[in-house]
Amino acid sequence: MKTILETITHNIVISFAILFFAVVILIAHFFTPSIYHWTINTISDLAAQNYNNAWIMRAGFVGFGVFLNIGILFKFYQTKSINPADILVMIYGLAILLSGIFSTAPFDGSTDYSVTADKLHSIFAQTAGIALSIGVLVYLLSAHGNTKLFHLLFLILIIGISALFGLSKNEMINIDYGIIQRSLYLVGFLWLLIIYNVNIYKI
Repeated sequence: MKTILETITHNIVISFAILFFAVVILIAHFFTPSIYHWTINTISDLAAQNYNNAWIMRAGFVGFGVFLNIGILFKFYQTKSINPADILVMIYGLAILLSGIFSTAPFDGSTDYSVTADKLHSIFAQTAGIALSIGVLVYLLSAHGNTKLFHLLFLILIIGISALFGLSKNEMINIDYGIIQRSLYLVGFLWLLIIYNVNIYKI
């Protein structure tokens, strides 16, 4: 009789983590106040301090981190091997989880909030981005042929979209934060779905 670890594959758990996060993001948008606009405000703002419905998105951050890391652990157990790039993906998931525990500043302009929590949220969000980028790089360095081109494309996209944050902040380009962050999440999710579900791109 098979155990649950032998029945549930890692790709199922990881895919569920991504689907769960995406669904929570969509649901959270139905409860936003009129001052929130998805092109301007970030997904992090959906879990902001002093926001009554922040618990929805916070659950999304935490749940995604938990399920993603469980999926990676399943992979280690089922393949009997540990890929260094997967460790970085786990750090990415853990950082997103922690960014849900420590929330960003209120998006309504309120000055009554925890500056420490806001700074920690920023640190963990940046850590998630760095960990994912390095994870893609490690996969790239270990890949061959078309697989190498695949990882290179996603690495360029992740770094390029991340750079847009700085350009937008300095008003060098007119692209709102909400669009940039959602694009970054979308690219990261696509990469995760492909590497853990499509055999041709596995190392």
